[in-house]
Amino acid sequence: MKDVGEEIHPKDLPATDWDWIIYPQGMYDQLKRVYDDYPLVHSIYITENVMGYKDKFESEDKIIDDTPRIDYLRQHTEEVAKAIEAGIPVNGYFVWSRQDMFSWTNGYSKCYGLFYVDFKTQKCYAKKSVYWYKKLAEIREISPID
Repeated sequence: MKDVGEEIHPKDLPATDWDWIIYPQGMYDQLKRVYDDYPLVHSIYITENVMGYKDKFESEDKIIDDTPRIDYLRQHTEEVAKAIEAGIPVNGYFVWSRQDMFSWTNGYSKCYGLFYVDFKTQKCYAKKSVYWYKKLAEIREISPID
């Protein structure tokens, strides 16, 4: 979008494998902005949030360790919880996506899902993040990475 804005990548902020900045506070800032700027909005749903990551599949009997994704989700859900505590009406939060999929810009190289998909066999395998997210849904408390 030439001449519309400037993309700035501060060197002190972490980034994904694709150089997207990881800035969890932005989640709270955006929710607060929507709440302040649109007073007639009584319900906010976050419909996509996750980090693309280069998952490593080792074998069928080993859980895929995607700890950076869990850390990303943990930090962002903490910001959502902070917004709810501040009275911002967040009524839903959805991870993108349940499973890995094809991306028009990255093909199959960027994994977003909580389940790994072996695209040759079409078999799905749980990642460590799915167990973390399941625990979050069950106890409704943001837990550290196990």
